[in-house]
Amino acid sequence: DMASKQILPAVVRYCRELADTVLAVQAAGADASVQSDMLKVVSAKLAAAGGALNRLKEVTGKTGSFTGAEEQAFYYKDVVKAAMEALRAPVDELEMLVDKNIWPMPTYGELTFEV
Repeated sequence: DMASKQILPAVVRYCRELADTVLAVQAAGADASVQSDMLKVVSAKLAAAGGALNRLKEVTGKTGSFTGAEEQAFYYKDVVKAAMEALRAPVDELEMLVDKNIWPMPTYGELTFEV
């Protein structure tokens, strides 16, 4: 839920801000290559996070089909946890890239040094 309702929408907003910045800088006749490169990196990580989120939704949708608790527990341990880790990887990278004012929750650095 955090990824689909908070993180990905915030990253989409940041991509829009980057895209608007690229267009504004180009319209002013300046080099926007750094901004454009940032947009490409953030967009690629957003796509990776979106794919991982879809995979997580897919595997969690199957959790109700198990009849035994042990079978379900191993599925969570082996499949769901791996899908969660696959989502966390691009999200952790995005946390380092997205503007602090847009990121929807405290960063690890804020939690470690500012709380």
